Amino acid sequence: MSKPSSLSKNEEEKMASDGGTKRPSSSADAKRPHHSQHLSSSTTSTSTTANTSSSGPISAPQAQALQAKVMRPSRDRPLVKLSVDLIETYKFINKVYYDQKAKKKLEREAAAKQSDSSYSGNWDDDNYDYIVKENENFGEGGRYTLKEKIGKGSFGQVVKAYDNTENKDVAIKIIKSKKPFTLQARTEIELLEQLKSADSNDENNLVRLINHFFFRGHQCLVFEMLSLNLYELLKNTQFRGVSLNLIRKFAKQILRALDFLSQPHVNIIHCDLKPENILLRSPRRSAIKVIDFGSSCKSNKKMYSYIQSRFYRSPEVMLGISYSVAIDIWSLGCILVEMHTGEPLFAGSEQFDQMRKLIEVLGMVPEAMIEKSPANSRNQFFDQVPGTKEYKMKANPPSRNGRSSSRHYHPMESKSLSEIVGADTGGPRGQRLNEEGHTPAHYSVFVDLVSKMLAYDPEDRIKPSDALLHPFITNVDATAGGADDKARRSRSAPIGTRGKPGEGSRK
Repeated sequence: MSKPSSLSKNEEEKMASDGGTKRPSSSADAKRPHHSQHLSSSTTSTSTTANTSSSGPISAPQAQALQAKVMRPSRDRPLVKLSVDLIETYKFINKVYYDQKAKKKLEREAAAKQSDSSYSGNWDDDNYDYIVKENENFGEGGRYTLKEKIGKGSFGQVVKAYDNTENKDVAIKIIKSKKPFTLQARTEIELLEQLKSADSNDENNLVRLINHFFFRGHQCLVFEMLSLNLYELLKNTQFRGVSLNLIRKFAKQILRALDFLSQPHVNIIHCDLKPENILLRSPRRSAIKVIDFGSSCKSNKKMYSYIQSRFYRSPEVMLGISYSVAIDIWSLGCILVEMHTGEPLFAGSEQFDQMRKLIEVLGMVPEAMIEKSPANSRNQFFDQVPGTKEYKMKANPPSRNGRSSSRHYHPMESKSLSEIVGADTGGPRGQRLNEEGHTPAHYSVFVDLVSKMLAYDPEDRIKPSDALLHPFITNVDATAGGADDKARRSRSAPIGTRGKPGEGSRK
């Protein structure tokens, strides 16, 4: 059924004022009989019938039939429907059309869901997620006993389970039963198997894939059971942040993981490094592991152009420029500052605002990078200064679909990294004032490392191997004759039990 013409409000008002005798013209009108032709034909037919009938007597039933034909109720007559009641007729046609269209859409969605799902049983909810039941035997021969959901995302969900074969807790990532998610999960499995083989001694702080299988239409990945992620740790500090000493421990381990990933025989870009994807191995120790390779790719086999969570997204990705393992170093620089201040370093509300946040802290993006950017990406953020090769940030986002953005931004405010971390004022909000390891000299070394991680040009950005030798990581004391790191470490309490505010459990 073809879509009927929808009437504008002006057309409806015009028709009403004209007594409903006009309708929008159409090229098909010439092919249709006019109302006068219908009327003439109807009148001739009635007249012929009457003349024919007049030659003989008319029975009562015939008279009633003829009367019904001639004296049809005015509202039911086609001429009335197509003139006086034209608007109502259009409304009725539209209602029928859209009701049928909605019904067909529901039927298509149901059919698509049935064909797209890998398994037709009643194991899934409406979002293709497996319906988790506590204490259910799951997987090959009921090897795993499901306990509780511990995570959820666009990919599916993560469930804590007990491995009845190995007698230990594990985390099972149960992928949605939709083909695109299944295919993406299989790519993740390939990368994890490669990492497992290359890191056979489990020395590089990367999550370990224990097993994988396909069950009731769902691709499942089994991992070692870990503890809190770094965002949850921040939450436990009431978002006050953790000390530079603890950040040093985290940074060293993450850099080791990134250095391993960047090795030529590995060559993997994580693509989604953020606090939620860095987990403590144990709730009371600082050892961590990097998880979630669901968005990862090989450097020479990039799958997506738009990657990374917004707060941790590198400028080259925003500008649509070719990217490399350097994007993970950018994300790490953002994470280290957030872990100390308790707040994201660049918390843009959307892509345009994200670029503004970068420029407020780091200054203008280099012209060479802007020039490399495709026009459609470059024009989202920048205007070229007339008569020059220089660029400036747009005051407001460009219009979309001919409509200007309803949001208007205040002028950008410049704020340095040193100011953000409180390098000269006793740390964020002054809460580290006079605390050991938080002198202006210590902060200066920390800011220097982060600045090198946040170099705009990925070619200038510090590499993981060089960052591991940076004074902040090696802890070559920023103050002459300072305390030995081993002595400080021996005095450190486990995570979650430290006495200083914001360092451990929720107050």
